[in-house]
Amino acid sequence: MNIEHAVISAAGLGSRLGLDIPKCLVELEGHSLIYYLLQLLKDVRDVRIVVGFKEQEVIDYVRAIRRDVTFVRNPNYAHSSNAYSLHLATRHLDAPFLSIDGDMYVEPESFVRFVDACANHRNLIGISKSFTEEAVFVELDQHQMIQHFRRDPPGAYEWCGIAYFSDLVVSPGAKFVYNEIENMLPVAAEIVDVFEIDTPQDLDYLYRNFNREKQEEYFGR
Repeated sequence: MNIEHAVISAAGLGSRLGLDIPKCLVELEGHSLIYYLLQLLKDVRDVRIVVGFKEQEVIDYVRAIRRDVTFVRNPNYAHSSNAYSLHLATRHLDAPFLSIDGDMYVEPESFVRFVDACANHRNLIGISKSFTEEAVFVELDQHQMIQHFRRDPPGAYEWCGIAYFSDLVVSPGAKFVYNEIENMLPVAAEIVDVFEIDTPQDLDYLYRNFNREKQEEYFGR
């Protein structure tokens, strides 16, 4: 599947993590989370990164890796969600795009499977095995189509912040991305192996479970 447009939402404060840096700049084995995301997107022609909190630090870091990235400013980052960031990045885009939250590590093999699966769907939502009780859980039917999102009760799978959209138009007043997806249900889902970083406990879990050999296999040493 040849994806031409991708958006990384990296504007948020990350206050629960308590490091006073953008979460996309959290380091893992000598590189930041956004470094690994950019490696996954190396063949995508148009990469847009939404910045806000300490935006210049993100811009400087990314430009040292890839100079053709487009930066989209979210000046309201402290009072808005990823939905508003996604609106800003795609409001003039009339083409399918990949959306990824900037605060996660994605297993390379799993990401490749997701991208390959996009060829069979106009819209595809990434889900992962539930890790916390504060997630947005998905209710699937027998064909792995999402029928509902819910906060409670917990379920086996959760919305993981990765998606491919051909039909999504994010309104400027949208509260959360999954609320916008609800207007499209039912929609196909694909399981993705991700580590989302919201708290120090999440980061510790990633440190303990990071597979360096797989990373080097895909991206080199």
